Amino acid sequence: MSQSIFDDYDIFKTMHPVKIQIMKDLAEKMQGKQMKDAAPLLMAATSQLKAHNLSFTPEESSVLLEILTKDMTPQEKAKVEMMKNMVKKNRK
Repeated sequence: MSQSIFDDYDIFKTMHPVKIQIMKDLAEKMQGKQMKDAAPLLMAATSQLKAHNLSFTPEESSVLLEILTKDMTPQEKAKVEMMKNMVKKNRK
């Protein structure tokens, strides 16, 4: 994966290096896959973060989602947005 996408976001200038690496690995593993295949990869990334006593902030999660959905069709992005909103609603 081209690292240029990560150069487009200022958040990576101050993010913990472990978080950056996990995010890059996840983005690389997700290339060419559909979002339905994301759950196991996201769970593995979350486990890696927890092993380092880290977690993604809401802003970092938002950037990650933007990166993971950048090549999706508008319909696929709409489905992801709908799922994201359902998760937020269920957290309240």
